[in-house]
Amino acid sequence: MYGKFLETSTGCVVGGAGPAGMGLLFNALRTGAIAEMAQYGLIIVDASATPGIGRLGDYQITANSVGDVFLDCLRDPAMAEVFAPLQESEAYWRIRNQDQQAPLLSQVGELLLEASQLVLDHIVAHYSVQLWSETLITEVICDNDEYHIWVEHRGQMQRIRSRSLVLNLGGRQDPQCLLSGLKAQGLALPPLAAIRSADSLLRMSPQALRDTFGPVVAQGGSFSVIGGSHSAFSMLENIAVALESIGLEQVNLIHRSPIRLFYENVEQAHANGYVFDPVADVCPISGRVNRSGGLRYRALAVGREVLERGFVGTTSVRARLLQVDGSDAAQMCAASEVLQHAAVVMQCTGYQPLLPLLRRGDGTAISLRQVTGGLDSDPSGCPCDDSGKRLHGLHLFGLGSGLGVDPLLGSEPSFSGRIYGVWQFHHDASRVVIDSVLQRLADFASRPAPQVHLEMEVAHGWPERLVGGDWIEAAT
Repeated sequence: MYGKFLETSTGCVVGGAGPAGMGLLFNALRTGAIAEMAQYGLIIVDASATPGIGRLGDYQITANSVGDVFLDCLRDPAMAEVFAPLQESEAYWRIRNQDQQAPLLSQVGELLLEASQLVLDHIVAHYSVQLWSETLITEVICDNDEYHIWVEHRGQMQRIRSRSLVLNLGGRQDPQCLLSGLKAQGLALPPLAAIRSADSLLRMSPQALRDTFGPVVAQGGSFSVIGGSHSAFSMLENIAVALESIGLEQVNLIHRSPIRLFYENVEQAHANGYVFDPVADVCPISGRVNRSGGLRYRALAVGREVLERGFVGTTSVRARLLQVDGSDAAQMCAASEVLQHAAVVMQCTGYQPLLPLLRRGDGTAISLRQVTGGLDSDPSGCPCDDSGKRLHGLHLFGLGSGLGVDPLLGSEPSFSGRIYGVWQFHHDASRVVIDSVLQRLADFASRPAPQVHLEMEVAHGWPERLVGGDWIEAAT
């Protein structure tokens, strides 16, 4: 029982004002779509007291894009007036002055938080958009063509009835996913092995890493990083830099797919002696090599050192690479041995979406179908449930969800994961979501108005009254 609650209705709810949710709002404002979305009713719900960035700025690593990519999200002439105050911002000029270098994510976070707050203030003031901060989405009910979003604000439960829901609440790393993936490859961890999420470790300072893992190093315990992406190589460097001074000598990197490197074009890749497939590894739109799946910037430099010298960056810590795709029996055997003696295992194998409880109108739970790297969703981010039914009107494209490779988004054909990234959130990924939301709302607006019953019983068993879109109150 929730007890007393309030209710309202709207056209669209944006759940989560982090990098993905804000990317959609930036794009809607930039293209003029925000006015049409607001016409149907738009509510932004975020758990933070200061919505706008999520936890992007907490990471102690460099971005996998140069500063100019983030500035490109802000420089559209249509946004000049909104972003004029950034000309006085230290965060803006810090990125602007290193626009051809990969900045720290903490610096990117500062800039995007300031820009996001300007956007939120603008759309609330000029378009009557509602912003509900410090509000947690606890449950979503898919009832025919409508979504009932239950939220909690300072102990008060409220329900929003909405025709569409854009839901990007961040990602999580589930240890069970790691264990299941290893099992599928014939590998396993000992019962006492400590599985640590890279998502949390990459937010820790060098001193915090030494405080956490100093006893393991002192006892001669082994460290294994599982994964082969940007986060895996960032993890390698952070661990090596932090623990080299207290005696760490080697870290194991266990990866399934070949380590791929990113290059701006095929000429650059050839000049660096990099071997790649000229068709499968090249994005047909941008001409970039391993555009989606390749290591970039600092992770690229660390990856090249590991591949060429066997050491992590400029440290004296050795990196032992073991590929476990089954093509080399000796490496599979070595990986099995390493994992059986692992003291610390660092999970760098992607994310699963953070989701509230999802249910149908009859109370049964909804489980979303997973694919490599995220959710099984269509180009507009609408996911499938485990039975294969598409949940139209529900859109997820942020961390842990992603969008599949699409010719309009651009990617190398060999990439089988999901598309992420701040620039994509602000442009192509959110564009298709905006178009889909607006089409859905227009379709509903053209239908005959349904007859409203004044009294009904909801799934929770409480009496309530439906009175247009006004706030109402009911009690147990």
